[in-house]
Amino acid sequence: MPPVYEDFARAYMTEVGTTVRHILTRGAEAVALLRKAADSGAQVRAFGNGGSSAIVRSTLLQLQARAGLPVSDSMMSPAAMAYGAQRQDYRTLFAQSLARDIDQVGLVVVASVSGRSANICEAVRLCGQNRVPVLALVGGDGTQMELVNGLVWATGTTDQQISEDAMLTALTLTAAAALAPQDAPLPIRQERHLHALAAVDTVRLADFLEGATEAVADAIRRRRRIYVLCPDGGPLALAGEHFAHNLSWDAPLGVEGVQPPLVVADPSLADMSAIYNDHPDPAHGVRYQLSSASPQDVVFLLSYDSASRTTQEAISAAAAAGTRLFLLHRDGPGRPGAAQHQLTLPQVDNFAQAALVQSIAHLVCRTTRATLAADPGGPANGLSLHDLMAQDLAPLRQLSNAPHSL
Repeated sequence: MPPVYEDFARAYMTEVGTTVRHILTRGAEAVALLRKAADSGAQVRAFGNGGSSAIVRSTLLQLQARAGLPVSDSMMSPAAMAYGAQRQDYRTLFAQSLARDIDQVGLVVVASVSGRSANICEAVRLCGQNRVPVLALVGGDGTQMELVNGLVWATGTTDQQISEDAMLTALTLTAAAALAPQDAPLPIRQERHLHALAAVDTVRLADFLEGATEAVADAIRRRRRIYVLCPDGGPLALAGEHFAHNLSWDAPLGVEGVQPPLVVADPSLADMSAIYNDHPDPAHGVRYQLSSASPQDVVFLLSYDSASRTTQEAISAAAAAGTRLFLLHRDGPGRPGAAQHQLTLPQVDNFAQAALVQSIAHLVCRTTRATLAADPGGPANGLSLHDLMAQDLAPLRQLSNAPHSL
């Protein structure tokens, strides 16, 4: 195994921990905003582009699942978003959705690494006009975004993936602290999570990363399918959505001679509602999806518990198809022989596990992009720790010379 994989895994996870500690210096202010929203019973909305959309929706899921708050996924369905965007300027789409019942909204959460995305800024501006508090997570020092009421919560770094990992972690921990302060205050939750982050076995992670990078790069080049599946749903499925988005869009974009890969993700709302209506068995959906898999296709299976029946069904279906299986889980035993590569994560709750999985997914996507773009004749396929840490996945930098459009 080239040493760059272990070095990169250790350096990246260390940087995520440092950034989480930095952003949570203002965690008490975020807890206060979330607690006030929870106590008021007003609606909470959230907006983000790309991977940030999955991050903010994970927060809405946490607020709804743990406190039953009235939340609304203002990102809308893909169908509604595309329909609306064809009929108006996309930069106003979020604001238009928010404007309809803004008098019932107690908090708006937004995430934008650049802090300059036009549609996010329009929504924030509308909140300012209506005195609606905003919790805005942005990259860098935060000075690029102005707020009238709320908190500009800066990550302190402009690295796309490290910022996103810190955003998801910070939102997860502060929401838990706001909704269940009697269990543990934020400083204790923070130290617990940082301990878990440091406890990730970077030697095993490097082995997982090497195998996943080789498998994904090979699948992209040979036009094989890549599956990213979390049949148990929940926050882990949102991390899976983010992972699939990075694989299909960010990792290969702009690499000469590379076509967009064939990525199969968790079922859509239309698919899922039909599956549960016709087949109450929750394992049916993933079995059906994997029935289309061919030998040497790549399967990433994200699981809370490797011993759950649904996960076992998925493993069996992937193995029967002869796929290259990569299993990420927290509970349950290892699956020798059933998964070519697997990684057991430290003990954290379901929402914090999603943050750890998101970091690992980002590692895979960055090494995959570097591998696709590298000179095949170079050492270790041209990978270097410096380049992997310095070159994040930010595709719009290649598509536009206008920094404000990021």
